[in-house]
Amino acid sequence: MNKHLKIWLCIVMASAIALIAFCAVDYLSLGSRLRDCEKRLAESRAAWEQIAADKVEIQKELKAKKENLKEAELTLSESAERAEELKTEIELLKQEIETLKNSSD
Repeated sequence: MNKHLKIWLCIVMASAIALIAFCAVDYLSLGSRLRDCEKRLAESRAAWEQIAADKVEIQKELKAKKENLKEAELTLSESAERAEELKTEIELLKQEIETLKNSSD
């Protein structure tokens, strides 16, 4: 090998070593970024799962409250109807009392 070829081979070899070093540093940096992204993804997933669990609990509570409200509305409706019936009965009884008072006079 002549001297000129050896110089070129040394330059190529030095360039290859520099390229390997650059790629290694970049690879390590990307690995670090990947671990950071995975950590943030895990945190985000945990937060999302907690929100989903809270949502399920709130939906259960909402369903129970709606059922209670329906029952209360039915009870109110029935009570209003019963109150009307009782008012009618009271009026009839008052009329009967008046009739009895007038007939005893």
